[in-house]
Amino acid sequence: MIDAAEDRVVMQSGCKKPSGICQADLVLAPVEYTISPKGYDDIAIGRTDYILFNINVTNKGEDDAFLSELSFELPRNIIFNRRQPIGDQTEDDVSHVKCITKEGTDLINKVICSLSNELKVGSSEIFGLSVITTNIEDLSQKKLDFKFKTYVQEPSEEISTLMGDNERTVTINVGYPAGIDLQGRPLRERQPYSNDVPVVTARNTKDIGPDVRHELEVQISESALEDRFDEVKLRVRWPLKLAEDTLLYLTQIEIEDERESNSRCLAGEYINFKNMKNDARDRRRSAEYQNLPPVNCGSEGQECAQFRCEIDRLDRGKVVRFRFMARLWESTLYNKGDINVTSFVEVESVAQQDMVFGPEGKSAMKSQFYPSSATRRNYLWIIIGSIIAGIFLLILLIIILWKLGFFKRKAPPPVMAERVEEDGVAG
Repeated sequence: MIDAAEDRVVMQSGCKKPSGICQADLVLAPVEYTISPKGYDDIAIGRTDYILFNINVTNKGEDDAFLSELSFELPRNIIFNRRQPIGDQTEDDVSHVKCITKEGTDLINKVICSLSNELKVGSSEIFGLSVITTNIEDLSQKKLDFKFKTYVQEPSEEISTLMGDNERTVTINVGYPAGIDLQGRPLRERQPYSNDVPVVTARNTKDIGPDVRHELEVQISESALEDRFDEVKLRVRWPLKLAEDTLLYLTQIEIEDERESNSRCLAGEYINFKNMKNDARDRRRSAEYQNLPPVNCGSEGQECAQFRCEIDRLDRGKVVRFRFMARLWESTLYNKGDINVTSFVEVESVAQQDMVFGPEGKSAMKSQFYPSSATRRNYLWIIIGSIIAGIFLLILLIIILWKLGFFKRKAPPPVMAERVEEDGVAG
């Protein structure tokens, strides 16, 4: 039918407005991505296979959005793989999203995905788009830009001033796999701690709690393309605090390196820092312990102390060892249960250009702490009480033996005396 008021042709559609045009406002959320295999943040030539982009399009307009679409450009040598479910979704949840590839004359292909025919106000389209990266063979492109855009078609329209959040660009670096191998482990995976009344003032490190050590070895892997790396920088995330209380109090970092003054850790503000205060708040013992959520410094959302360790020169076949020595601050865990605590180290950069660091360049060191069945006591009073109990037991034993006549002496039998006299007379 024809709407003479606006002098436009309006096709029969689901839009119920008199004008036949519905006002939508599509919002494309920031596009997150994961690279396969897991552990890579950038594309490593010869190592990475796929990139999975998480797409989330929401209609925040005043009307439903009709015939909405999403398009994204594929950089050269990148192949579109498929649309797929993400998270807890199943294939049925995303089966209505159809995607096709259109070839461009400038060697940049474009993927067009049709979304719901009618995207309700406040509703979202969530799905994944995966692309293949195995065709990248050199560094002719050191950065790849993936450009995403969402839009509506008639009978919907979107005001131009509302279209600033319709487009997103994701830039991913390309490089060669470095092959720096980090191997970390705790000295003891499970450790008990005392869960008695907390020490108010720690006079020395032994008063703080049990010794905790995380050990890290850094070396060049056999598959690495380089025989030497310079200016290796490691980012360390350390579980120093649990909320506002001290957790793993860093006391020392030992470094084992054949080259003198070749390695160091810039952690002076965290090692034996003097302004530390023990939490001496009044705490009542609970009938049951409650386990604490893990403190995992490998998670970016976790608040952890951060510092850097450096290796000036790392040669193939050589190993540099770091020992992070700490004490578990027991009073922080008073009245608590089990807790998993993880420190995290990753390769941040090297002097050589165009290097990508994969999962071998990351290491998580996890320790599990649990309350010990034995608690601290004042052993002096235990000793005094034991001595007093022993004395009372000895007195009781003496009285019993006395009552039974143990201490009464018996005279020799008279028969023996008479026999002696008879023998004398006979002589």
